[in-house]
Amino acid sequence: TISPEYQQMAEQIDDKKTKQYIKEQISQANQLITQIDMRNDPLRKVAQVVLAEQSEFFLKGPKFLKPLTQKEVAEKIGVHETTVSRIANAKYVDTDWGIIPIKNLFSNAVGDGNQSKNSVKEIIREIIQEHQGEKALSDQKITDLLVGKGINVARRTVAKYRKELNIDSSFVRGS
Repeated sequence: TISPEYQQMAEQIDDKKTKQYIKEQISQANQLITQIDMRNDPLRKVAQVVLAEQSEFFLKGPKFLKPLTQKEVAEKIGVHETTVSRIANAKYVDTDWGIIPIKNLFSNAVGDGNQSKNSVKEIIREIIQEHQGEKALSDQKITDLLVGKGINVARRTVAKYRKELNIDSSFVRGS
């Protein structure tokens, strides 16, 4: 904001050059404020959509992340998908689950479309951690457990996600 003192100063000064200079500076400051607001408006809109769509994630944790694409958000706020991508790039949100990149809140659907890739990865991580002391679970066993939870993914998808999580195969974990 611009201090009201400068507005008063512009009106109280008798020197025309000084008065003109102060008015020009106030005008430039107002333009800058307007430009900053225009830049922040799409970010605010993206954040509102993400918060509404991913409310369960914010309340319950990473395994409740829903499928949400940048394209879907772009359509909801009336901008191009690349605008959402630019907005999400190099920006972070502080959650109860840590400080995470905004782009991590976007994820494609997996299996039958009810789960996001990131939530399935989190569930795989939990399954593997729950079975630490026992004989290490194979990718097929993990797939079977996921199917039991209503998440239909292929064994090779489980293997891919396990590798993305930097978790060794059952052969290495079982040794």
